[in-house]
Amino acid sequence: MTKKLNFSIIWKSLVIGVLILLMLIPLAFVRKTIKERFEYKYAATSEIISSWGDQILIAAPILNIPYTVQYRDREDNGKTWSTRTEYAKFSPKDLDVDVNVISQTRYIGIFEVPVFTAEITMKGSFEKFKKPADAKENESFISLEINDLKGISTPVFVWNGQKAEFEPAIIGMPLSIRMPNVRRYSSEMSYTRYYDYEETNRLKSLNSRVILNDNNTFEIKFNIKGSNAISFIPLAKDNRFHIYSKWTNPNFSGTFLPDTKEINNEGFSATWNINYIASGNPPRIDGLNLSYSLFTTTLLVPVDSYRAAERAVKYGILFITLTFLACFVFEITSEKPIHPFQYLLVGFAMAIFYILLVSISEFIPFGFAYLIAAVSVIALITAYIKFAVIKNLNIKQTAVVASSMSALYIYLYVLLQLQDMALIFGSVSLFLGLAIVMYATRNINWYEERE
Repeated sequence: MTKKLNFSIIWKSLVIGVLILLMLIPLAFVRKTIKERFEYKYAATSEIISSWGDQILIAAPILNIPYTVQYRDREDNGKTWSTRTEYAKFSPKDLDVDVNVISQTRYIGIFEVPVFTAEITMKGSFEKFKKPADAKENESFISLEINDLKGISTPVFVWNGQKAEFEPAIIGMPLSIRMPNVRRYSSEMSYTRYYDYEETNRLKSLNSRVILNDNNTFEIKFNIKGSNAISFIPLAKDNRFHIYSKWTNPNFSGTFLPDTKEINNEGFSATWNINYIASGNPPRIDGLNLSYSLFTTTLLVPVDSYRAAERAVKYGILFITLTFLACFVFEITSEKPIHPFQYLLVGFAMAIFYILLVSISEFIPFGFAYLIAAVSVIALITAYIKFAVIKNLNIKQTAVVASSMSALYIYLYVLLQLQDMALIFGSVSLFLGLAIVMYATRNINWYEERE
């Protein structure tokens, strides 16, 4: 007796392999559609932010003392001396900041963007310091330096027990800071990257003339509108920041994380205690790079349906392969042939699942959208297999098909919810799936036996 390869099985497996490669085309169109919808959402988000206010960065308050500097004039090869005014910038001795972030959600079309109004109170004092030579102490001023003044209220400023007023800066040199961009956009739709930085931005400044004493105390109160995130630079020798809000999904990033934090269904509260040794910011800060001592509090949208759908599409070809493999195993074990075109229709149904998922999740929570899309596709494929592919399926076999498809989509949903455990869960599940296939095909006659 001789054995010869069963070429019918080999031929069918090659055809199925080609069909799987063809399914990359509709999946590519699905990914393109998701990306286009994401870009549309990003444009809508930018429109809201441009009118309400961008993410906020605050470096305040700073004491500025002008002084005169002499230098040789280059135009006549240094033969004559000229003078210019520069500004010595001093940070507070102690700074206590309370921030109440009043959050709300703005809509443009079907898209929502978290925005906020921050109620900020700053208290502290400046200690005596060594003044620069030729200092113009009578022209000293306090500056409130912020990246975006569009949504700021008129600050209430009290200096040494006396009320003072801020006005837009016409003197001094505001700080230049490389601020974090929490809305950074990329083709992979990963736009929340807390350690990416924009190009250097010159902060805008509000100034107020002050009279210096031996012990200088201050209190500043103001409101400011922003979106997505608020950042601070701990400039003082001793800094205390307390940020609280009814927003239930914050993220803390930057150089310093909160010393204490509490997050629950009623909101969050976080406190930072930072000294100048930790921040690396000395009392005199002019000319220093303060970019890397800032910290950020971000208001995250709990679920981004586009990013979740984009992650789901990454598993698309794997799921189509597993489905085709299951159909192939069923075909050769039951000896009930399935036409290649029928394989294609099942694959297209699975590809349409992702379009359904994205379109429905734009209107309802992602979990419910996933349930509706999955049930619809499972019902469609099960009905097609029962009434068109293999017409004589009994109730038990139909239940097996439906439960197998359901297990597949439950598996995908669990993968999407996991972060740190996604790799181990996925690898173990694939191992078990392979073991099931190997067990189901144990009695297949891979060879044709002949006398």
